[in-house]
Parts: sequence; C-alpha cells; structure tokens
Amino acid sequence: MKPVKARAYTSLFLIVGVLLLTSAVIFIFREVLTPFFYSKQLGTLGIVLNLAIILLFLMGLIRMMALFLSYAHEEAVLERFVDRVKDNAANPLHKLDNQSLIVERVNALQILYDQNAEINQGSLASIVAAGESARFTLVRFVHNILIISGVFGTVVSLSVALFSAEGLLNTPDDMQKMGAILGGMSTALKTTITAILCYAVFSYFHLRLQDIRTQLLANLEQTTALYVMPHFRTTEGSILNDVSILTTELRQAAEAVIKIQERFLQAGDRLQLAVDDLQGQISTIGHSLARTVETNSDDLRVIRESIREGFRLDDKPVPTLPKTALISR
Repeated sequence: MKPVKARAYTSLFLIVGVLLLTSAVIFIFREVLTPFFYSKQLGTLGIVLNLAIILLFLMGLIRMMALFLSYAHEEAVLERFVDRVKDNAANPLHKLDNQSLIVERVNALQILYDQNAEINQGSLASIVAAGESARFTLVRFVHNILIISGVFGTVVSLSVALFSAEGLLNTPDDMQKMGAILGGMSTALKTTITAILCYAVFSYFHLRLQDIRTQLLANLEQTTALYVMPHFRTTEGSILNDVSILTTELRQAAEAVIKIQERFLQAGDRLQLAVDDLQGQISTIGHSLARTVETNSDDLRVIRESIREGFRLDDKPVPTLPKTALISR
C-alpha cells in the first residue's frame, strides 16, 4: 500500500512550521510590517481587509489539518485490518473504529452478500469517493474564495480612492484627499499581495491533501480486492471457480480413498497369509501331538506287558470275598 500516514503527518508538520515561521517573522519585523497594513489616510481599513483574508486562510488550514489527522487515522485502521487478515484472525474488525472506511466497506459487503445481491466494487468506490468529496466543501470554498477576497479588497480600496477623487475634482487644492487616493490604491495592492501569498501556500497544501485522499482511497480499494472480496464472491465466474476447486478437492479425496482401499486390501492379503500360516502351524502341532500321544501309548503298553510278564500276573481278576463273609468269621 502507498504511504498515506507518513505523508499526512509530514503535511501537518509543514503547516505548523509555516504558521510558526510566519508568526516569528511578523513578530520580529512588526515595526516594518505595521505600515504595510496600516494607512493613515484610510485608517484601519487595510488592517480589516488583510485580517479577513488571513482569517479565511487560517480557517481553511485548520480544516486541512483535521482532514490530515483523519486520513492518518484511516490509514492506521486499514493497516491494522490487513495485519489481522494476514494473521488469520477470527474477527479482523474487533475493536476497530465503526466509522472507519474499511469497517463500513466490510459491513456493506456483508449486507449485499446476505441479500444474495451482486457486488459491484466500482459502485461502492464511487459512494466512498462522493462521501470524501463532501468533506472537502470548506477547503474548496476557501481555495476558490482566496483570490476573490483579494479582488474584493482591491475593489473596496479603489472605491474609497475613487470616492476621494470625486471630492478632489471639486477642490483641486485639497492635498489631503490626494493622500486618500494614494492610500486607497496602496491598500488595494496590499490586499492583492496578501491574497496571492495565502492562495499560493493554501494551494500547495490543498494539492497534498488531494493526493493523500487519492492514495487512501486507492489503498482501500486494493485492500478490498485482495483481502475482502475473496470472502464475498457471488459472480458467475467465482461460482465456476468454486465448483472447479470443489471438483479438484473431490478428485483428491477420491484418490486418497482409493489409496486407503488398496492399503486395506494389502493388509487383508497379509492377514490371510498370516491366518493360513497359523493354521498350518496349528495342524503341524496337532499331528506332532497325535504322534507323541500314540508313541506314548505304545510305550505304556509295552511297559504294562513287561510288568505282567515279569510278575507272572494273570489277566483274570482275583475274586474278592464279600464283606458279609468277613464279618461272619
């Protein structure tokens, strides 16, 4: 963005410097400048006319200073908003001035977006430019009236001089009226010089003010286009762009699902191999146990037969007497 705040403060310092320097010059050379404004022939007329021009000039400068401060504040709010957007803040408008241009722009876009209306940034820019132009009413008035005020002082002074000249025609020997004529002409030139000097200084700061306003509006539109409009796109092109982005994301999601499916299939194959291997191991262990049991059974049979043959035992069981016979004996 273009530096608006720095130029605004620089202009403020220049205005204050010009006023202080002018005041110092007037104070130091007051004895020399007093006859410039005061005329013995016309009295305080010259002072009144020149003071009116200077007061008009000062009034315009004060309004300019207020606008410079306002634009510096707008630029500070705009920079804070951009920093918050870059930091992905949840609410970039939090605690920002509700009367600032960027906040009003975002609110206007939100209203249009909620109503499903087409957003025309050019129309919004024209509305803001018209509002800012309305704030220049007093500045434009002073800028246009300064030269006219000098002309007005010249006309008034010449009118007084001509009025004295009319009396001089009746009494040609009246030198006092001749002095009044010369004083009126001198006052007319002095008011013209004062008006021209004030107009030159005022025009310079007026141009700086216009440049700063143009830069601020350009920064506002740039911020709107780069950081605000992408969140409020409702045109056909933006919808197609959103559909294209959604299609791309769906394609990527489908590819991810296919990859996951392949991984599951591979895991299933490995699991099947593990199950087959486990079944084979279990079958092998079962056969081994069966052979072991069979071998042990044969060994027990051989041992039993060996014991029977060794002790010459008969296979028939020995009969036992019933308990009753034992008791009777």
